[in-house]
Amino acid sequence: MIVKQVASKGKGSFRGLANYLLDVKNRGEKLEHYAFSNCPFEKIEENISYIKQMQELNQMVKSDKSLHLVVSFQEEEKPSREVLEVIEEELLKVLGMQEHHRLSVTHNNTNNFHIHIAVNRLNPHTNLLVDPWKSKMKLQKKAQELEERYKLKRDNHPTELFTDKKVSLKESENSNSKTKEHRYRDQEIHSGMKNLLTWIKEEVLEEIKELIANPQSDLKELQELLAQYNLEIKPRANGLVIGDKKRKLFVKASDVHRILSKKSLEKRFGAFKSYKTSSRVKKSFGMPKSSLWEEYQELIKRRRVTKKEELSLEKKSRLALRESIGLKYKEQLEKINHHPTLSSSQKYQQRQNIFAHRRAELKELSERFAKKRNAIHKANRLFSYKEFLLERALAGDELALEALRRTKMVFKPNENILRHPQGKINHKIWESLKLQITKEGKAVYEIEEHGKIVDTGSYLKVTIEDSDRAILTSLEMATEKFGKRLDVQGSLEFKKRLMMVNERYDLKIEFVDRRMKRIQDQERKKGMGI
Repeated sequence: MIVKQVASKGKGSFRGLANYLLDVKNRGEKLEHYAFSNCPFEKIEENISYIKQMQELNQMVKSDKSLHLVVSFQEEEKPSREVLEVIEEELLKVLGMQEHHRLSVTHNNTNNFHIHIAVNRLNPHTNLLVDPWKSKMKLQKKAQELEERYKLKRDNHPTELFTDKKVSLKESENSNSKTKEHRYRDQEIHSGMKNLLTWIKEEVLEEIKELIANPQSDLKELQELLAQYNLEIKPRANGLVIGDKKRKLFVKASDVHRILSKKSLEKRFGAFKSYKTSSRVKKSFGMPKSSLWEEYQELIKRRRVTKKEELSLEKKSRLALRESIGLKYKEQLEKINHHPTLSSSQKYQQRQNIFAHRRAELKELSERFAKKRNAIHKANRLFSYKEFLLERALAGDELALEALRRTKMVFKPNENILRHPQGKINHKIWESLKLQITKEGKAVYEIEEHGKIVDTGSYLKVTIEDSDRAILTSLEMATEKFGKRLDVQGSLEFKKRLMMVNERYDLKIEFVDRRMKRIQDQERKKGMGI
């Protein structure tokens, strides 16, 4: 959950801000729900006029009299209305503005569900301007508390800068590095393109490490190596950056790896110096857009257009029917009013019957078209790129699964793992097994009642070790993905089961684990009578 304090729309006018939040310009197309708090009226216009009049009572204040907060949740999160109300109240309470007049609006027009809160900054009792001290810090700290209380997904909050807890320089750098990694990762998953940092790490980093590890290498060789990828390393501010030679694209050298920080390089090579390079460029950084990203963009564009057209037709049809209903009952009323033989009381009674029928017909019309609008919104729902990738991955699209797995998968030391000895990656999906794909792109296959195989593309994790069926299935999957030589990590029982199943079903798999390999060699020698 992220809480932002943003500048008000509409030139500081509460009406202008309210019109923006209520999406008046587009007839509330992105509006999902709205609510006024601490306001005396039920109608929108009356409450906005009331707040505007209250603000106009104080002519001494020249600054913005309205506070605009945006509370945004992560992609898959949408708290209940009750939780949203508590979050709103708690955030305003920490600012001391819970009794102020306000309008809260939820929007559904972006990948992240979010709520806007427009608050009258003038105290309702004194009519004096309230300007909370260190409001941003207070909001971030409260956001952390609310995340924990309602089990919301954690976001990076800069509250460590304001707490009494002492944080070491190393911890601070690690935290900043993780924050950048998350930002770069989000940038890739949402844009469908690689950033420069990822490209350098994937294409050049291993060569850089080898070069620096070589005691005979020097700084010029490092610069020649970078030049082969159309990159250069140069001073900037107090550190070093690695950038594209022809474009204004660069990243901090230490973000690529700590061995490339200015301090580390000067310790290894001496004072930093730039050299002229003559290496021929063999590969350059580009930002090719993913075909999936373009397909997603086109799909969302079509849905927006279709929704707009269908809502427009729905509105025209609804208004035309309302008009025809109105004319029908208008004619009936005129006939009764001009009827020569009916008494006044009879005319009154018949008019009441007509009014009741008209109300019922209009209500039925309203309910019918409300369902139609909901169906239009549902059929043309806008969703995130990640959700699009999940849908495609579940349909067997390996490219979509690879895009989801842009984040490097890591496993814990105590987990049962099968993988390729050199880290080969394979994004094949087994559609014959019951499958579920997580947001991170992990394919989870159910094997038995409590047995699962988790496929990350780079390794298989087996969550049950006492079932021959689960072991056999995991070995068959692993050999099809990674070949007949497998690297194994896990418990002794897991490794023992692997070897037993391998022998029982004559799978002819070679395990590179040292102890397992020794046992296999001994068994092979016995079989040969050596």
